[in-house]
Amino acid sequence: MFRLTKMVVGCFALVVAASTSLVLGQVVGQPYRVDDKQVDQILKRVEKGSDRFRSSLDSALDKSRLNGSSREDEINAYVKDFYETTKNLRHRFDDHKSTSPDVQAVLERAARIEGFMRRYPLNGRAQEDWAVVRTNLDQLANVYNVSWRWTGYPGGVPVADVPYRISDRDVERLLKNVEQQSDKFRSTLDSSLDKSSLDGTRREDEINAYVKDYYSETKRLRDRFDDHKSTAADVQVVLERGAQIDRFMRRNRLRGDADREWAKLRGDLDELARVYNVSWRWGY
Repeated sequence: MFRLTKMVVGCFALVVAASTSLVLGQVVGQPYRVDDKQVDQILKRVEKGSDRFRSSLDSALDKSRLNGSSREDEINAYVKDFYETTKNLRHRFDDHKSTSPDVQAVLERAARIEGFMRRYPLNGRAQEDWAVVRTNLDQLANVYNVSWRWTGYPGGVPVADVPYRISDRDVERLLKNVEQQSDKFRSTLDSSLDKSSLDGTRREDEINAYVKDYYSETKRLRDRFDDHKSTAADVQVVLERGAQIDRFMRRNRLRGDADREWAKLRGDLDELARVYNVSWRWGY
């Protein structure tokens, strides 16, 4: 635990609160991706729409000349394959691993169904339900940055094979690096403060308050990432808290490894800003 035993309450709290309004860095950013709650909603629409289509498709096939034919086996195989890849996408999304190739695989399976539906028009209900699925798939392609054109069997053409973000496993690894480096910095900071003229002063209370606030926002970012909700705005808050620490470190040169560990942590925070598409400059 970092040192908070010497924190001064009351008036000092007002000083800290006021200091947070200082412009210590510049942030111009957008979410590095669509909010995962929105992605989840699109996936749910794809899943529900697919269920409705499968039901209306079965009914339409039973009433068509394709009933019992190899063509019926063909479309059923396409639908089964589509369902499996959609399920895989859902699992990878829930595990923070989904990228555009997963969506591309879903779209390629859907293109086979699209080609069949064009060649063998069925009753209106099945066609309408498939049109709804197609619309939802277009939205899915958009949020994962896959440029897609429905051109008939064998199909839609996936034009881009670029992840709509770096994989969540990579983001998680970066967050762990930030957390681990934050712990290293906090440890060296405590040691440096103990050996400095700031020991027992309001300046020590000030930096401890900044570090506590930084840790709170870093934890919040981790929690929102784990809940599929993290955006650039969450990273921006972490960076702003980091800027308070950075300003203190530049004004109060400490002995020991605190400066070195803070420089490393700043590098990790710069990488975090890049991943979340936040334009950030440390204020001087």
